[in-house]
Amino acid sequence: MLKKTVTYCLAALAVLLFCGYFAAASFLSARGRQGELCTGIAVRILDSASNRFVSPAEIEAIITSSDVNPVGKPREEARLTGIEDLLESRSAIRHSDVSISRDGILRVSITQRRPLLRIQSASGAFYIDDTGYIFPWVSTFTSYVPVVSGNIPVKLEEGYRGVPDQEDRGWVDGITELAHYLDRHPVWNSQIQQINVEKNGDIVFYTAVGDQKIIFGSTDNIDYKFAKLRTFYRQIVPVYGWERYSAVNLKFSDQIVCTLRDRTEIKKSIKI
Repeated sequence: MLKKTVTYCLAALAVLLFCGYFAAASFLSARGRQGELCTGIAVRILDSASNRFVSPAEIEAIITSSDVNPVGKPREEARLTGIEDLLESRSAIRHSDVSISRDGILRVSITQRRPLLRIQSASGAFYIDDTGYIFPWVSTFTSYVPVVSGNIPVKLEEGYRGVPDQEDRGWVDGITELAHYLDRHPVWNSQIQQINVEKNGDIVFYTAVGDQKIIFGSTDNIDYKFAKLRTFYRQIVPVYGWERYSAVNLKFSDQIVCTLRDRTEIKKSIKI
């Protein structure tokens, strides 16, 4: 019995000694790290293959020229959330992730916004990204996406960025949905070269192949209207040729209204 008690006591003592050693080592390690300096910045642009709105050098310059620059300061004084807020205040940056590694390097990962459309308005050029967020066009990099011009029904001041208010939100949501459709269908995305908004609000396409004016109308029934446009290219163009029609109207149900070069309208009933 005594032998068993001694064994238990020795085991308990060993556990206590181990825990004490671990706690002391952790404490000393933490104290050793206190006062260590942030010695540099390493930046990764996670989507640089598709967009180049910002570069690692620009991100580093933004940080080092700000009041949240941690370089040369103790690691524990680094304001990581402040650095992320600073970076995400830039309109082309969608998300940033900032941390300091064991070697004292500030590690920065950047995700940029992904434009789907470019709007050309009276107050300047803007992008709409895949969330419907609007931000200014930048001169350092051009994203090759469809351009929307004409009578843009959204009031955009110079330098505007953000999500429009309720009054303009419906149109932005609709044009963003159209942009998503084009993004999912590369053939249409390459065919639609220019998107114009008419005075009556109709959306009109100008295409890479053929010089017809494609009257799309509103952004309702996007799939159905593109199915009608596909029918025009597959069933009507092979019979009558590219030059017969000056305009193709997709606005009406179960019909494609084609306008001849002499402005005569021909209505063709279709079955999708």
